[in-house]
Order: sequence, then structure tokens, then C-alpha cells
Amino acid sequence: MQATSTGQVDRFADLLGVEYQQASFEQAVCRLRLGEAHRNALGGIHGGLVFSLADIAFAAACNAANALYIGLQAEIRYMARVQGEELMACATLVGSTKNIAHYQVMVTDSQERRIALFSATAYRLGQ
Repeated sequence: MQATSTGQVDRFADLLGVEYQQASFEQAVCRLRLGEAHRNALGGIHGGLVFSLADIAFAAACNAANALYIGLQAEIRYMARVQGEELMACATLVGSTKNIAHYQVMVTDSQERRIALFSATAYRLGQ
């Protein structure tokens, strides 16, 4: 099992095969090598997998700080069909206050094509 930047194990990310490349509060990058188990009934990469990868990168970024955050809202816009053998998700902080952090996550394939744009908001637990 691979631990996140906070030392926690995300069992779902591990199940999917997500690899953490880097993580800070400002930016996190995750990679996923694609296999047959990641395909939908039509043979393409499952949209839920793309969403999950983006959500995992988002969580890695907002929880890389010295505080614990939970997701409040998330949405995704799919832009292209996945090609190639891996996906990358890059979560970038776009704004924050004391208790709220807003991120955008760009998911790209191994051909550097933009696959999806994920936007999410996290809430800081505790004080």
C-alpha cells in the first residue's frame, strides 16, 4: 500500500492503482496506469475512474497541509476520450480562506490530451 503525503493510506486509491507523484497544499499530481479492469462496457476508460483519479489528487493536495480537509462539492467536465496507457491528474489550488480551499484538477492522458476538468471545494475540519 502506498501512503499519501500525510502518511495515511487511501485504500480506494490503492485498489485503483493510483501513484502519488507529488503533493503540497498548492499542487498535487497523481498517476494511474490503465488496464482492462478500468474499462466500461463500451471498451473506453470508465468516467467514474477519471472522476476518482481527480478526486484523489484533490484530496492529496488539500490534505498535504497541517490540517484535515473534507470535500464539500465537486464537479467534472469530460472533454475527450482517453487514449494511451496512463492518466495524470494535477490538482492546483485556485483560492482559499481560513476554512475553505478551492481546487481545479486537470486530467490528461499519456498523449497529453486534456481529458477532464474537475473543480472542487474543501472544508477545513477543526481549528
